[in-house]
Amino acid sequence: MPQIKSRKKDLRKARARHERNLTKKRAAKMAVRAAREQESTDAPEVAAAYKALDKAAKTGVIHPHTAARRKSRLMAKLNKS
Repeated sequence: MPQIKSRKKDLRKARARHERNLTKKRAAKMAVRAAREQESTDAPEVAAAYKALDKAAKTGVIHPHTAARRKSRLMAKLNKS
């Protein structure tokens, strides 16, 4: 545990950021999961998944290439079915 006051604050901030990041990551994961169950690419769940992945990438929760790969695989699966 940190002893210095500023380090204690840094730890609090890091924990808060971690919680926010996990929330965004979970939201993206759940949105993609809901979108994978759809029959067409026009479904609102697909748009929500794209939005969640883009937001997660924009804020640095996931890498932009990871978001692009997940969107690509989602579309490939939906176009196949």
